[in-house]
Amino acid sequence: MPAGLRLVCSGCGRTHAPDTLAWRCECGSPLDVEKPLPAEPRFEGRGVWRYRPLLPLLDDRCVVTLGEGSTPTVERDLYGVEALLKLEYLNPTGSFKDRGATVMVSNLKAAGAREIAIDSSGNAGCAVAAYASAAGIRCRVYVPAGAPRAKKMQIALYGAELVEVPGPRSEVGKRLLAELKPGVAYASHMWNPYFIEGLKTIAYEVAERFGVPDAAVLPVGSGGLLLGVHRGFAEAARLGLAERVPRIVAVQAAGYTPVYDALYGPYGAEPPAEPLADGIAIPNPPRLKQVVEAVRESGGGAVVVEDREIAEALKLLARAGLLVEPTSAAAVAGLRKAVEQGLVERGEGVLVPLTGSGLKALDKIAGAIGERALGGR
Repeated sequence: MPAGLRLVCSGCGRTHAPDTLAWRCECGSPLDVEKPLPAEPRFEGRGVWRYRPLLPLLDDRCVVTLGEGSTPTVERDLYGVEALLKLEYLNPTGSFKDRGATVMVSNLKAAGAREIAIDSSGNAGCAVAAYASAAGIRCRVYVPAGAPRAKKMQIALYGAELVEVPGPRSEVGKRLLAELKPGVAYASHMWNPYFIEGLKTIAYEVAERFGVPDAAVLPVGSGGLLLGVHRGFAEAARLGLAERVPRIVAVQAAGYTPVYDALYGPYGAEPPAEPLADGIAIPNPPRLKQVVEAVRESGGGAVVVEDREIAEALKLLARAGLLVEPTSAAAVAGLRKAVEQGLVERGEGVLVPLTGSGLKALDKIAGAIGERALGGR
């Protein structure tokens, strides 16, 4: 067991063994990783595991990797800012979730998990299904019945058992927990602390190549991406690898605005029957308090985007050669709004991760934009 590695409750402060398969503290709060940082870390290779000295790992023999990380970054002038568009959709399963899955599944394997279950709107289920398959771990993935067909096919092709749940995203998690059997580990990207640790590597990569941007504009559903990026830059600053932490701007979709509501008061929109940006359609994220604290601590803020704004951003990115899913486009729509509202100044450098591939959501994109618009005729 690595020296100094432990899990600590974010609510009551209780300490848990790092190899526990418990998915939350007895008090009901999420767990966080605590690990001493090396004084002078040395990085070798590429991808997520280039940063092995900064990542929590129970057993070096249990690393499960598909070559995730080291994603390209495209620099563009958008809305008067210098946008760093990090192409996270070029990860092995088509989304940034691979970064979290490699660290989480590696530790689940080391902890002796033989079967896991996860609830997801799609991308996390795809990632965990792929890495579980590579690890030889049985996997069951619960998704909304209305999830994009391509994502459901992807999950099934990786060999996971796919369970489609009627109703909104909130019903998916309830169904999983009601059916969770003894001996099956709940491998939730929203709850598992090792998943967030993998997402930190986005910040490491940006800091190492570009330095620290003035701001990071991030789509927020469960908040794992935001917490990972914030934590990654904070650790880089403590190690002297970065001079500061960028302002964090949380982008939420109308109808699903818990972070915005906590910062400014109720936005007031009703959840749509079929959310366009389904990846951030999370009404009650378990780490909401931590997300809000991270935004405030960074001096950032939050914006809300409507479906029409997301559709416009989709077309803008596609015309630039970047085919992303609606949740990714929500970040670019949020960048525009952040500039308009003064959360980001013109001329600043801004990190905008493009989190998921449009090839996984062509049916949803066609419904939002229309076949004629997609065809350019």
